[in-house]
Amino acid sequence: MSRILILLMFVFWLAWKPDYSRSAVLGQPVSLGVFFGFYLLLVLATGIWSRRLRYRVAGPNFTRSLDRFNLVMLGARIMVPLWFMTGIAVLGWYQTVERLLAGSPHFDMAQTTVGVLIGTAPAFGAWMALWWSQYPAEIAFRDQSLLLQIEGDLPVCKSPGFASYFKSNLRLQLLFMIVPVCLIVALHDLIRLAGMMALGTKWGVTDPENPFTWLLAAAAIFLLAPEILRRVLHTEPLANSPLRRRLEALCRRTGVKYREILLWRTGNNVGNAAVMGFVPRFRYILLSDLLLETMSDEQIEAVFAHELGHIVHRHMAWLVVFIVVLMLFNLGGGAWVTRWMSEAGVSNEAAQGIVIGLTYLFKFLLLFGFVSRRFERQADVFAARTMELSRAGVPDVAASEMLLAARKITGAEVAVAGGMTMTIAEPLEYASDYAPGHVGQYGAAVFGSALHRVAMVNNIPVKARSWCHGSIANRMQYLQDLSSDPTRTRQFDRFMLFLYAALVFALFAGAAFCWASNALP
Repeated sequence: MSRILILLMFVFWLAWKPDYSRSAVLGQPVSLGVFFGFYLLLVLATGIWSRRLRYRVAGPNFTRSLDRFNLVMLGARIMVPLWFMTGIAVLGWYQTVERLLAGSPHFDMAQTTVGVLIGTAPAFGAWMALWWSQYPAEIAFRDQSLLLQIEGDLPVCKSPGFASYFKSNLRLQLLFMIVPVCLIVALHDLIRLAGMMALGTKWGVTDPENPFTWLLAAAAIFLLAPEILRRVLHTEPLANSPLRRRLEALCRRTGVKYREILLWRTGNNVGNAAVMGFVPRFRYILLSDLLLETMSDEQIEAVFAHELGHIVHRHMAWLVVFIVVLMLFNLGGGAWVTRWMSEAGVSNEAAQGIVIGLTYLFKFLLLFGFVSRRFERQADVFAARTMELSRAGVPDVAASEMLLAARKITGAEVAVAGGMTMTIAEPLEYASDYAPGHVGQYGAAVFGSALHRVAMVNNIPVKARSWCHGSIANRMQYLQDLSSDPTRTRQFDRFMLFLYAALVFALFAGAAFCWASNALP
């Protein structure tokens, strides 16, 4: 969620079309005072609340206090981009940056790398200041959970100092998003500059709103980003060990190709795993230090299999399709909205841009969470299936083919190793209680225990809702439900196939809608 909110700040700035016919509502000095003053009050209010809360964590309502703390900090983070949009649209912050840079009439400096960094600086400054606000309460909550970690036979790590805490969040949250976006904007600047030098200002490549130049810059950085981000996140190759060889064997079994398995140094602040990279040459699979220290090899393998599930099911590519679908419908719908507002007497481009932008934001927030949670659930199912196959001792070749078969709609005969055929609903000779497509009780239990361990080491309430992932409690329960009835897993597979078909249909429908809308007289 944090990365989405950070990305929105860039989107707000780059998509904004200023109205030069009107000045800031309250006058420039007062408007800027209100703009920065709100951020200051937000940071101070949450900071005072956090410091008072740290003395109450030992009370009987620890879980409730933790839930309230997470909810309040989420609300504060949501307010950062929303107030940033208010500063741009109402308080004249965009015009202030333009006057500060005073660029060429043919080259909008506010849309360059320098302009983007200066323009978004207040929002990112407030975002970082909120780390200062939440630090006392979060450390108090971590210390309070030490007893639970000891009872769970987990290694106990010293709570990080503020400098380590700040550096970890800076790498994981801000730099992880800021560096790729700024590289995209910088490459976009170079393309525009080259176009101006070669073609002059009459060609569309010099237009800052030309989607082709943005698409070209984004595609280039998107492919190379893992090489950059692996250094931003402070990683190194995972040492040769029985665990590494076990994970490499799992990659071979599932047919996943990658560049490297990395140890993610977080100063024991984060217990998580991740996968980066669209193509195998630049694909990295990350396991954090805290995750490796606090989990058994079997649990680590289950979490690793979850990340492989995202690769096998091509979730990154499908998310790109989803974003393109939203963009197409927003472009097409924007033409209708502009025409409707013009007919209603509202010809102000800024007002039209606000309506179109808010509409896109509403659609994104409504649909992205739904799609992301289904992808996470599919990766959970993949991990549970994989762990079940590992326990059954299925040969690598057969396991790879069966896992690929499980991605397809069940009910048809598929080929496995040795030339034999089988129906998905029938049991395998390798494991009498398991069939491809069915989440077994062992796989559900192992991955469920890994999820619970992730919640413990990261101090996350198991019932806490997550916009992109769903609550850990619900994910664990869903796998248990699947393991009790093989038909439910097949129903889930069919639903995911329907979701992918719907995205493909929406892609063509969005292109047709966009073309028809722009063809309006």
